[in-house]
Amino acid sequence: MPMLDQFHPFIHNFIENIVDVKANCNFGYHAIATLLGMGEDSWSLVRNHLLKELGKWSNEYINLFGGTERFEELRRSLLVDELSMVTMDKWMDITEMRYVIASRYNVILVSLSLKQSMTFFPLRSQPPTDSSVLRKICIGHIYDNHFVQVDSR
Repeated sequence: MPMLDQFHPFIHNFIENIVDVKANCNFGYHAIATLLGMGEDSWSLVRNHLLKELGKWSNEYINLFGGTERFEELRRSLLVDELSMVTMDKWMDITEMRYVIASRYNVILVSLSLKQSMTFFPLRSQPPTDSSVLRKICIGHIYDNHFVQVDSR
């Protein structure tokens, strides 16, 4: 399986597939859109949804991010023109966007990498009592600058 070496060996048996996404500097947002079943080209819709999430719950996110300055940086990072080149300051930072993604889409977000693997839960909802409706998405951060979709067991 390509790119499997970018994940700790102890989780290899839990990875069913790794799907690379388009290389246009929106890797993380492409991967999230694909994992949510929207289609890889819906990356701009994901950015828009996350921007609305930040706006709707701004006070909570300002507290979570440690102040208005960092909150505004993250908000601005979501503002892109589909036609222009996406600079590094617009790339998805999974450590900052994790709760925004989990909360907006009411999913458990699993982020895997060689350096650190993490799991994030929505901030404002309770887990469903029926585990069959529990939705989990898994994103991989590889080569220190690229995201992929990870299908896991």
